[in-house]
Parts: sequence; structure tokens; C-alpha cells
Amino acid sequence: MRRRALLAVLPLAVALAGGCESVPEAAGPCPTVVWHKPASTESYVEIIGDFQGWKRPGVRMEASRADGWRAVPLELPAGLTKYAILEDGVWLRDSAIGTSAFRDGHEVTLRDVSDCRLPALRVAGVGDEAAGSYVDVAYEAGAGGAPLDPSTLTAVDDTDAPVPLAVENPATATRGLLRLRVPTLAAPRPRLRIRGKDREGSEFPEIVATLWGEGQRDWRPSDSLVYQIVVDRFRGSDGRPLAAPASAGGRANGTLKGVTSAIEDGTFSHLGVGAIWLSPLYQNPEGTFLGAKDGRSYTGYHGYWPAGPRALDPHLGTEDDLRTLMRSAHRRGLRVLFDVVPNHVHAESPYATKSGWTTGKPDSCTCGVGSCDWATHTQDCWFTNYLPNLDWSNDDLAKQQTEDIRWWVETFGADGIRIDAIPMMPRAANRRIAYDLRKRFEHPGEKLWIVGENFTGPGSYSQLAYHLGPAGLDGEFHFPLLWALRSAVAAGSGPMAAIDDALVTGEKAWGEAAPTMGLIAGNHDVARFATVANGDSVTEGWTPAPTPTDPLVFTKQSLALGLVATLPGAPFLYYGDEVALPGREDPDARRVMPAEEMLSGPARDLRERFAALARFRACAPALRRGTYRALYADSERLIFAREISGSPLETVLVVATRNVVPPGTPGPAQERLDIPLPGLQAGPWVGLFGEDTVALSADLTTFRTTSWSLHLYAPRDSSLSKVCPR
Repeated sequence: MRRRALLAVLPLAVALAGGCESVPEAAGPCPTVVWHKPASTESYVEIIGDFQGWKRPGVRMEASRADGWRAVPLELPAGLTKYAILEDGVWLRDSAIGTSAFRDGHEVTLRDVSDCRLPALRVAGVGDEAAGSYVDVAYEAGAGGAPLDPSTLTAVDDTDAPVPLAVENPATATRGLLRLRVPTLAAPRPRLRIRGKDREGSEFPEIVATLWGEGQRDWRPSDSLVYQIVVDRFRGSDGRPLAAPASAGGRANGTLKGVTSAIEDGTFSHLGVGAIWLSPLYQNPEGTFLGAKDGRSYTGYHGYWPAGPRALDPHLGTEDDLRTLMRSAHRRGLRVLFDVVPNHVHAESPYATKSGWTTGKPDSCTCGVGSCDWATHTQDCWFTNYLPNLDWSNDDLAKQQTEDIRWWVETFGADGIRIDAIPMMPRAANRRIAYDLRKRFEHPGEKLWIVGENFTGPGSYSQLAYHLGPAGLDGEFHFPLLWALRSAVAAGSGPMAAIDDALVTGEKAWGEAAPTMGLIAGNHDVARFATVANGDSVTEGWTPAPTPTDPLVFTKQSLALGLVATLPGAPFLYYGDEVALPGREDPDARRVMPAEEMLSGPARDLRERFAALARFRACAPALRRGTYRALYADSERLIFAREISGSPLETVLVVATRNVVPPGTPGPAQERLDIPLPGLQAGPWVGLFGEDTVALSADLTTFRTTSWSLHLYAPRDSSLSKVCPR
């Protein structure tokens, strides 16, 4: 079977009996085989699409296999092409292909067909040697069968500077796998673009290889604590704190240079941060605009009003400033996520006036206003009358937006993206974006992280699950867990067991998608955790919340952040939460980062406790990649283990308590908790942050716990208690 035909059926290889031998032969240079299993053996099945002008009847899929599957070879054009499977007149998508588009109101398959007439090269692996790095590549000949010409291989780095390549055994390695040696480069994480030809002069499509250093190539999203930054509110160009804007909706003039200063002065390394998430960098409109619900004046300081699709907002800095930030981050092993906004644009965007590129009309359906409720109008409401929704059913718009996002990632070297407003777009949008980025940048040793913002209520697990899976997002923010944390810890109303329930229910809902969900205690769209814990949370965000002074607020914040850092997933920390920055809803939740001298002693203590835990997490495989097992949960306690299969000594035991010793209780401020802990290593376990050593037993283990606290334990012989910083 030809290479391209084989690649076409690989997604279904496991499901189909008979394997490749049963694939029909096809004439022509690049056959693509489409498979479908109809509901009935009597069904009439046909395929229509771009390749035949969408005419009926289409290409008939005859019943010929005992297992019910039908297959037909098609001559599909190279590149992105659309088609639909019609089963008894019902339009269906190809179940083997994750990407889709639209035709005459129907969602149809969008398939990327490679041109088998051309040679192809793919990255098979990357690594380091004493003299530098290497890229292993696999070569596939084109239709003429010509071998690779090693002398034509060239590479450039992120700055378009040539990078010399030394081909191992060039005389013999003209087919199959070969190694390209790369000298030590000055760039901390070079992303190489490699080109070349075969011996007949046919050029293969350019490939990309990213060369992280040792210890970074096996990275997973759960490995990094992510620090969320609203750039305008973080630091000024001189690295100093910002003054609050004259109006809460105005600009505070934070810049990319300010973020770079925090990278270089060790702020993030001290906090155990492994990645930073920057608010949108697009050019936003000048001036102020009225909010849809409150009629107050807002600027585009936050970045979520894209007006220049490929222009950096000059208020944040220059392109050189952004490149400097990226180099500084990568030099320290920090990954950087860009925030992208493919759902809407500002009315001043050139896309807003292109025919057919937007949907709806100003003021016809404003999200959450009047009869335009979020539940039934999620995909057709506008945030406000100057933020038109983009029409992802328009092929030209979908292509442009996908290319724009790739441009940002490639031009500035982002390591992943956070996609805004996921449920407001058809699922086809985020899947197309994800496919495009993965095809371009991912290879063994390089993972591009794609996380989505799907704002849900406490129980909306199915809404989150819908956008996950191999063709979808790597993860989303776990909003049900956010609400469980806020109810149990900030408000002290819901049970601690609800935290475990949110995790377990979510795992069942995600199923085989197995995403890495983003764990949050807060973000830029909700009132600050400290303000909720202080009892000051109201929906109106223009009256500043008071700075908390009650020690219990800081204790609650420490417990919540500790759970975010120890539960399974990727922990995110909203800037300022490490010092219990207060804030009601937007815009108060987006205050400027306070100066060090403005912080209280409890705020500094909170930051140091969390920083110690986060640095420990970065060293502890069980907290980053271990499985989760709940051991005990009730209204006031949650006890769980994070475990690495086959490594019982590397287990971390987490004991989280709420109001176990109510204020005013006579006697010591400790609770004695006697519980069985089956399945854990028996013997002495060391408290990792000053807790007493406990003797673990499957039958009965005694803990001395305090209210509103988080305790971590590991076996005394564990390397965690000897190697990892605390």
C-alpha cells in the first residue's frame, strides 16, 4: 500500500478487522481511503465534497465486508479539503477525522491531505550530545522514489539566522532515519526550521524542530505551576510597581519589560513557577468604551478586544521587548503561554468589516442581557455592541484566524496557547486551531500546550468534556473544582468531600480523553478568593474590596492554594493570589500588583509558605504526575495520596482540614484523628513542612491536625524528604 493511503487509515487501524490488507486499491498518484460503518447493512451511503463539486449522487459506498464497514478510495486534492458522508440522506462526518468545517449549514469533515508525490521529512526525536544537540529525522521518498540529498539540508533558527547541520553518514543515510547534528547554539530553546530536497530536486515541506535542553524534553503540562499575568497590571518598564489607574477600567501602563524584570530578578523561580500565561498581546483600540451592563467606561488594557490581528499593542511594548522576554524565560526553563481570542474582534478590527466574517448585529443579542441568556445564546450573543462575533462557518475567516494564531506562536516562539471563550464558538474552531499548531510544532520531545477557557457552573462536566479528546484541547480550567474549593474553603459552607467529588466526577466525564485540567482558585473573571473568604464578595466591581486583616482569610487562602498545588492537574496561580490580593469582580479583580512595602506580614508569610510548597512540587514526581487516591473525606477533612506506580516510597500523603477545632474549644488547638490508611507503606512518615512524624498503619493511623491547614507526609526513607527543597 502506498504511504499516503496507509496514513489515511491509521486512526481506524485498531477498530477495523483485516488491517491494511483489506484496503481497496485505487488508481491515481495519491489515493485516500475513507471508511464508514452505517447503522444498517441496507443503508444507502455516498460521499460528496469539494473533490466533486458537492453534487448528488456522490461516490457510492457499497456494502462488501462482513463486519459492516465500508471503504472507498477517493482522489482528494492535496491540502485542506471538505467532504460529507451521507447515510440515507443524513449528513455525517468521517469518524476517523477530528477536524471539521461547514457546508450549507452542515458540519462536515475537514481533512488535510498530504501530497504523496513530494518527498517528506518528519522529526523523529531530539537530544543532546557532548558537541551539541541533534535532530533525528525520518525521510519518505516521493512518487519518483528518489533518495534524500543530504547536501541540500539547511536550517534557520527563530531569528532566521542560518544554523549549520552535520548529517551523520550522508553517503548511506539517504532513506529512512538519519541524524542531523546541531552545534551548541546561543539561543536557550532554539526552534529550527529545516528544508531540503531529494536527488531529483523535489523539495519537501519545511519541518520544525524545537530543542529544549535536558530535563525539559519530557515535559508534561502537569509539571509546571503556571503564573497568570495581566500585563497591564503587573509591573512598569522600570520593573517597579504600578500606580493604580485613575479609573478602574483604565490603563495602568504595565509592560512586557516589567514581566521580563520579574523573570530576571528571580520572582518566578522563587515561587516555583514553571510557566507564565500572558494576557492577550493584540493591539487593542484607543479610547474608552461603555460596558454593556453597567454603562461605565473601559479601555482595552486587558487585551481581549483584538483590533490588530498581527500587531502587538504598543502600550505593552515592542516586538523586540517580547522577543527579549521570550529569550529570558526560555533561558530559565520557563514556558510561555499566549492568550488568543478567536471568538470575536473589536469593531475597529479589519475583520469586522469583511463581508461574511462576522455573525449577528449590534444590540440584537448581548450576552446575559434581557432575553439573550447565556444558556441558549452562547454561540450567537455578542459580549457588547462593539465586539462582533466571528463566523467560523466562513472558510476564509477560519483559515485567516488559524493562520494568525500560528503566526503569533511561530514569530515569537510561544510554547502554548490559552484559547478564550471556548463555548462561544463551534467545536470545529478550537479543533482546527489545535490541529494546525500540532502539525506544525509537535514532535517527540516537544509538546505545544493548548488549554481552553470554558467558563462553567459547578456541575457542567459534560460541557467541558465535549471539547476534550485527542483532536481537541489538552485541557480546560476545572471550574467545577474552583466552585467546590470556594464553597468548602473560602465560604466554609460546602463540605470538603465536595472537592473529591468534583475530581472523581470530572474524571468519569472526561473518560478516555485523559486531559490535564487547569486547577485554579481564581482568575481575572471572578472575585478574588481572599475577598470571598473575607465575606466581601459582591458582583459590583467598581467599589474596591477592603484589604483583609483577619488571619483566617490568609489561612484559608493558604489551604486553597495548597490544594491547587497538590491535587492532580496543572496548577495555575493568578497574579497577586500569592499575597491574598483582594478584589471584587471585574475590574476590581484586576488591580495592580502591590508594592512589597504595601504587603502585610501575613501576606508575605502566605507567599513564602506557598513558594516553599510550589518548589517542593517541582521536585516531587508524585505531586506532578502521580495518580490521585482519596483515602478519607467528610465535611471537614480531605485526605488523599499522590502515588507513582511501582514506587511506594515516593508517595506523598496530603491531609487537608477545615474547621476541625472550632474557635473557643477548650484544650489544645489540635484534633486527634484516628483513621485506617490501607494500601500505603507502613512505618514512619515524615512531615515535609514541619509536621510531626506519624506512624502509618493500614489498621489505624493517628494524626494531630489543626484547623484550616494542609499537611504533607512522605515515608522516612523517601528521597522526597532528603532531596527536594522545603
